[in-house]
Amino acid sequence: MSKKSLAKSASDDLEDFLDLSPPAPWMSPVTGEVLLDALHETIRTYVIADDCYVTAMVLWITHTYSFRQFHYSPLLLINAPERACGKSVALELIARLAHRSFETANITVAALFRIIHLYGPTVLIDEADTFLESNPEMAGILNKGYEHRGVVVRVETIGDRLQPVPYRVFGPKAIAGIAMERRLADATLSRCVRVQMRRKVQGETVQRLRSADRGLFATLRSQIHRFVADQQQSLREGHTDMPSELSDREQDNWEPLFAVARCAGPRWLAKAREAALSIKGSTEEPQSMSNNLLADIREVLASYRDRYIPSAKLLELLFKDSEMGWDSYNRGFPLTARQLAKNLSSYGIRSKTVRMRDASTPKGYEVREFEEVFKRYLGVPSASVDARKEGTVPAAPAAPAAPAAPAVAVAQASSTPIARSAPVPYEFPDVDF
Repeated sequence: MSKKSLAKSASDDLEDFLDLSPPAPWMSPVTGEVLLDALHETIRTYVIADDCYVTAMVLWITHTYSFRQFHYSPLLLINAPERACGKSVALELIARLAHRSFETANITVAALFRIIHLYGPTVLIDEADTFLESNPEMAGILNKGYEHRGVVVRVETIGDRLQPVPYRVFGPKAIAGIAMERRLADATLSRCVRVQMRRKVQGETVQRLRSADRGLFATLRSQIHRFVADQQQSLREGHTDMPSELSDREQDNWEPLFAVARCAGPRWLAKAREAALSIKGSTEEPQSMSNNLLADIREVLASYRDRYIPSAKLLELLFKDSEMGWDSYNRGFPLTARQLAKNLSSYGIRSKTVRMRDASTPKGYEVREFEEVFKRYLGVPSASVDARKEGTVPAAPAAPAAPAAPAVAVAQASSTPIARSAPVPYEFPDVDF
């Protein structure tokens, strides 16, 4: 048997061993709203998490059946502050529901990118906190695999020559770990839809996943397959009406999930929006020192009316509010004019000699130069900030409508069986593995 035949045989054996074959699509059309409700209820049966995170899991799981329709496939980050918060259970639950799930832990980089290239699975990596931080090559695969053109290139021996060989690494990936916000680089975190787990307290109950009815998961997977197949064209169109509160990268992350939600109807689209904004608010990273300084300058300049402001005057205004902390920034000593200038120069705002109305010429800034920078790096002031300035309190948000009772159900039973669809094969080069 040739090396190529041996490689093909080994590949087939591995696919059987890993059980990467897709489920047969359900025999009749599936109502998307009912299906996503059933997935939501199933997840809540086994894990403790806020509703926004459960909603994100439902939409992410469904998108794994259609990820090739999208330009991006966001990483799903299952994060926990400590052990015993249910992150591994959540990942196992996803494995039972996602498309062609491949669970692993401390896998080598070479094995991972070859498996992704050959089978296009949903990769689920547990205990990522134990090895990912010190493995930049693995982080590189996660980052490149986020985008549909993502490839890694390795030099392989082909015949008697060394040749560069590309491996496709695009596809859905979920990682679980402890305190991952401290272990992942910003480039990886920015590609994540985050799910925050929490430890169960007295009075909170969940069922044990190991005793769950596997037939339920098989049914749900089959129904997701059918739903996605029927909505293929609509999913391919994506979803462009994204919340403006999300950054460009966050919109890229959530667009596939919003597309799934839109196919399930207006209630699920509203749930997706609420989840995206809730997760953004709860996982937003602390601002940098320069960004905090910029935000405080915007606040103190709100009532300043002159064209120019001396550096000394700007520092005086910043020091007036002790809660801002600039009066004790240097281990109990105030921020200096030099430090102020250095931080603002990174935004293109530079100190210069300015002529004041009293004919004095101190070092300072032209106030209008801040306006464009405020728009670019701070966005629109939140309603709560405006309310503090005006002495008003913003109205409480309306309570969300109660969701319909979830159930595993389908609509419009069909007497015509649906043929099992073959998985889309990944094309791979003539390389010995």
